[in-house]
Amino acid sequence: MSDDFRMTVRLPDDDEAAKLVRRLHDLRLDEDERALLGERVIVSRDDETLFLYADSAERLHAAEAIVRRELGDGAEVELARWHPVAQEWQSVDAPMPTTPEQVDEEEDRVREREEADSAESGYAEWEVRVELPSPEETDTFADRLESEGIPIVRRHRFVLVGAASEEEARELAERLRAEAPAGAKVEVEPGGEMVWEVMPRNPFAVFGGLGL
Repeated sequence: MSDDFRMTVRLPDDDEAAKLVRRLHDLRLDEDERALLGERVIVSRDDETLFLYADSAERLHAAEAIVRRELGDGAEVELARWHPVAQEWQSVDAPMPTTPEQVDEEEDRVREREEADSAESGYAEWEVRVELPSPEETDTFADRLESEGIPIVRRHRFVLVGAASEEEARELAERLRAEAPAGAKVEVEPGGEMVWEVMPRNPFAVFGGLGL
């Protein structure tokens, strides 16, 4: 994927962060420096924190040199790389899995972590969301899942089923697609803390975008 290398720059306050954004925007680099950065380095800001995204470690380091030049040696800078299997930012120097065996091992670690997080928090880390054609079919479908001891939430034509990991959620979704009535829609999403707690902190789950 592109833009999978990130620099985080923490400034003392919003004003300092805004000033750095303006300075980076107004920079006029010589030809050699410009070549080192490649086509684009994307910059975004969240209050006093800046995020710069590049498509390689070399280009990220080139951007880091420019940021440090603008800020001085006291700049608080962190470099990271997106880990596509672990689905998290890790150190830019962290080794990536390169063989099928290493990918399998990393996926096992991710699944174990998600399951442990689910058990500790009491929330489903992932959800399978099912939209059914009618309320009657929803009741029949939900009753069958509950008879199997599967915890669910049902609302009108929607059923939510919690899962402890992404792998478990996708396996469950495959099964539910085969068992659900014709016309049902099945989606897998990161958990919204709905299924495994009685009164979730955020009780809203959006199906099919915000245009419904």
